[in-house]
Amino acid sequence: MTLSSLEITLIIIATLLAAAIVYAAFNYKKIVAKAVRRAHSQYSNLLREAEDEITRLKAVNSDIKHQSAEPQPQDSTSSADTQMAQLIDTEKIALEQKKLEAQQEELAERNKMLWDMSVSIEKERQHIQSIKDKIEADHRAVTASITYAKLIQDAVLPSEEILKESFQDVFLFWRPRDIVSGDFYWMKRIGDTVIFTVADCTGHGVPGAFMSMLGVSFLNEICVDFNSSTHPAQILEEMRRKVISTLKQTNSPAEQKDGMDMALCILNLNTMKMQFAGANNGMYLVRGSELTEYKPVRCPIGIYLKLKPFENRDVDVQHGDYIYMFSDGYADQFSDDNQKYTSRRLKQLLVDINCKTKSASEQSSLLNTALELWRGDNEQLDDILIGGYQIR
Repeated sequence: MTLSSLEITLIIIATLLAAAIVYAAFNYKKIVAKAVRRAHSQYSNLLREAEDEITRLKAVNSDIKHQSAEPQPQDSTSSADTQMAQLIDTEKIALEQKKLEAQQEELAERNKMLWDMSVSIEKERQHIQSIKDKIEADHRAVTASITYAKLIQDAVLPSEEILKESFQDVFLFWRPRDIVSGDFYWMKRIGDTVIFTVADCTGHGVPGAFMSMLGVSFLNEICVDFNSSTHPAQILEEMRRKVISTLKQTNSPAEQKDGMDMALCILNLNTMKMQFAGANNGMYLVRGSELTEYKPVRCPIGIYLKLKPFENRDVDVQHGDYIYMFSDGYADQFSDDNQKYTSRRLKQLLVDINCKTKSASEQSSLLNTALELWRGDNEQLDDILIGGYQIR
């Protein structure tokens, strides 16, 4: 069943709302957990003080009992003095007993307070556990929704098997930062002509995926009227017009500049003639150990302060050449020592892997190994997509 653009939009908006709810719930959980830890610390301090006081009072009580049990020395010289001393000792014992009773009452009050606090902490713990259970359930629901959105995104993109029908070999090194991606690839074959592209939409995750779905939809609409006189720059111009119109962009200073960067090629399989046009995204052609860079027009598909016309570039291709189109995610990835990979390193890497192997799957594996070694323990910063197309 094919979903309409409206249904896809509603799915993604619902996913965004659910993600916002989960984000707020996670923040609340952190605040409550901090309060419980503070209360538990106070409870532990009071408990230690109470135990110390009990120990001290036991020692005082033991001393009093010991003094009471000891026989009083008899003074043969004066029975009056003996009676006076006994009276003083009795008064001291009575005073100590009163102090002990007061301290026992205070200790009982503290024990009651500690018990009440313990009950309160247990209730709070149960409340936090219920919140945690709800957050986990919400998280599972949101993740399931985004995972389903990925199935939709995958369904509208061409498979590698379809791409391989028009090329000698193909790989798509696609690494979304989140479950769904703002980077996308697309291809359409009309007779002996192949139109193929790699694009990088504003944002990543669900917002980026929403833009990617718009991009695929626009390309499908534009290429319905494709003919032999259609050039890549024309397609990019029409893409820009549709993005500006659909998003109602006016170039207002407060307006979000959403859009996409794109590299697009049109290849005639009979004549082996190819044209390229780029909106902020370029293209590399690798032949043997030589790399030729085809630079884009520095202007996005979308509203921009100074709109520039897109330009066509003729590309001379031969059997065995590799065409690479990409987003900026790979080159912008940081290493453990806070350095970007850069496009210079990426160019050299592509030349190196071409010298090692022409197998698309092996090239993809080498790209993955190089990325993992460079990234180390750093998190992935952006969506990553590199498309490698070998001319047959």
